[in-house]
Amino acid sequence: MIGVYWSIDILLSAASTAMAAVVFLFYAGAAVRRRTRFTLSLFAFSLAFLAQSAVSTVIFYYFAHYYTASVAIPLMLLMILEVAGLASLLYVVQS
Repeated sequence: MIGVYWSIDILLSAASTAMAAVVFLFYAGAAVRRRTRFTLSLFAFSLAFLAQSAVSTVIFYYFAHYYTASVAIPLMLLMILEVAGLASLLYVVQS
């Protein structure tokens, strides 16, 4: 059974993946429209961030079966920072 802290980690990671997907779609559109080196770099950056977020969700699910809350809590703090950073990036992208 997955504990509460791991469940929160997985939910935060899924939220991070969703936000990274929105940022990715925005930068993909910008890269297609403008085709500059800068927009292609932003596209590559957002693709890497999306992949990292998606892999984190899977890894957290795996870890939940083998590790205790003593591992989940520090990872949760990192996920909170990641979600906050992506939320601010999403805000900038949408404005």
